[in-house]
Amino acid sequence: MKEIMSSNVLVQKKFTMKKMLEIHQAVRKLSGATYLYSRQKAVDASALPKLVSFLLTVEPQTTLKIIVEGTNVEAQLEQLTQMLTNEASVIGDYRKRALNSAGSVQI
Repeated sequence: MKEIMSSNVLVQKKFTMKKMLEIHQAVRKLSGATYLYSRQKAVDASALPKLVSFLLTVEPQTTLKIIVEGTNVEAQLEQLTQMLTNEASVIGDYRKRALNSAGSVQI
């Protein structure tokens, strides 16, 4: 069954190009979709040009939401959150929702 989980992190410093590539490579290995959201802008983290453009605009002291959709998302979200710990600190807790095949959200 598909799930959606999210985590909020507070960006402490600008992302380096090396870190952006690490995030992109990790997202490409994950099953499902991963999105980053900040200041009313969202990006699919599997598209490298969009990810780089998005992360270049994220300023320190900005909240960044990581959204992971798919199966076994808890481990995937934990991995991405761990990758961001040098540049960001976790400020929000996880929210888990199961999606049934009809596309509606069960709470």
